[in-house]
Amino acid sequence: MAKSHQENPKQTTKDFLIRNMPMDLYIRLEKSAKEHHRSRTQEAIFTLSQGLAPMTPPLKAPKPFKWEKDFTSGEIIKAIHEGRE
Repeated sequence: MAKSHQENPKQTTKDFLIRNMPMDLYIRLEKSAKEHHRSRTQEAIFTLSQGLAPMTPPLKAPKPFKWEKDFTSGEIIKAIHEGRE
C-alpha cells in the first residue's frame, strides 16, 4: 500500500489521476492551458490551487459612529451650505 503524505513528510508532490473527466471540462482545461502557455497538468494544478485557496475571513463591520451631540436639522442644513456661497 502507498504511503500517505503524512507518513512521508519529505514528499512534496503526489501523482493524481482523474478518470472519466467530462469532455467539455477537458476541452476547457486544454483551451485554458494553451491560452496561459501551460501544460494541461500545470493548468489543472493552477486551477485547483486557485479554487482551493484558503478563504480570507469576512471583514467585520466597523462600530457605528457615535456623535457627541445630536444635531438639529437647521445645523445640518447650515453645514451643508457652509462655504458653498
